[in-house]
Amino acid sequence: MKLAKTALVLALASAGTMAAAESQVTLYGTIDGAVVVNKAKGGDATVSLDDGIAGGSVWGLEGSEDLGNGYSVGFLLENGFTMDNGAAGEDGKAFSKQATLSLSGNFGELAFGRMGGLASYEGSYSIWDASPLGTDYLQGGLGNTFVTGQINNNSIVYVSPEFGGLKIHAQYSNGVEEDTQKWSRNSHYYGLGATYEIGNLSLAGIVERFDNKGAENKDKATMVYSLSAAYDFEVAKAFFGYQYASRFHGFDQLEDVTKGMNQNAFTLGAEVPAAGGTFKVAANYGFGKVKSADGVVVGDEKLSNDKFNRVTVGAAYEYPLSKRTFVYGWGAYATAGKMLKEKAVEENFKSWSLGLGLHHAF
Repeated sequence: MKLAKTALVLALASAGTMAAAESQVTLYGTIDGAVVVNKAKGGDATVSLDDGIAGGSVWGLEGSEDLGNGYSVGFLLENGFTMDNGAAGEDGKAFSKQATLSLSGNFGELAFGRMGGLASYEGSYSIWDASPLGTDYLQGGLGNTFVTGQINNNSIVYVSPEFGGLKIHAQYSNGVEEDTQKWSRNSHYYGLGATYEIGNLSLAGIVERFDNKGAENKDKATMVYSLSAAYDFEVAKAFFGYQYASRFHGFDQLEDVTKGMNQNAFTLGAEVPAAGGTFKVAANYGFGKVKSADGVVVGDEKLSNDKFNRVTVGAAYEYPLSKRTFVYGWGAYATAGKMLKEKAVEENFKSWSLGLGLHHAF
């Protein structure tokens, strides 16, 4: 009888442990579509159905398992797609946005896989919060002025526990595309950042390095230094961001400039509750210079200026129809000067856009 009781206790304990260890899996996503009017300098106005304007159209799977003693394992698999034609976000990738496996505990969090860089505004490990528009709303977003949007393969990231509002974030990619060659020939990514939150103030500082090994026409490493600050006044939230990028390659027309460009960029924005919705506005300014002792040559033409500047402004209004759905409208404008106005380079640097869209989360 004693043996039977012992066996029953062990069986119940085992069943309880197995129940606690069951994985929790969530299917989630967003679908975003808008009617967009675009007009670039020298071109015709176009009207199109676009998506990903107020946030990308994505679907994903997220799950976790409690291992006990404060430890858990989790995963996140997310893919982008275009709503207007159903195409995958990136050919050849089942999960183009993020594919990570993580382990969490008292030590913090450690994750492996494909993920956005620390200042990318992509995925769950980006920590830069510099604008209410992020990289959304076309010219009004950061993507047209700042160095953002990098998603790296073969990555590992560590997030420390919180120490009085401070967290440390470290990320490394053994090959942003492939890591099948000799280590010295793979293109690597290195990122180190810190976030600090106290009251309504949120701060972030990030240093990133892309060594560009194995990349054509890129013989030097790109360094990116990013700062962001956001303060919630309750009646409004203000945003500020600054970034310095050294030897970056940001314009398709200048891919043959092997030394890249240096750029300073600033953003200032705010979001304000208004008439039951949220009004968002941001302005970005960037200026820099091409690093080339021999001048700038595009095709067979030598440009008269090696300096450039860019300005983008945008405003959007989002009105919730439910907890998971909102309708939005926006307007944005972008312009550029100096080198970017020359005929050999100029391509849609001066343009405006307007639109109306719908965003749904599930």
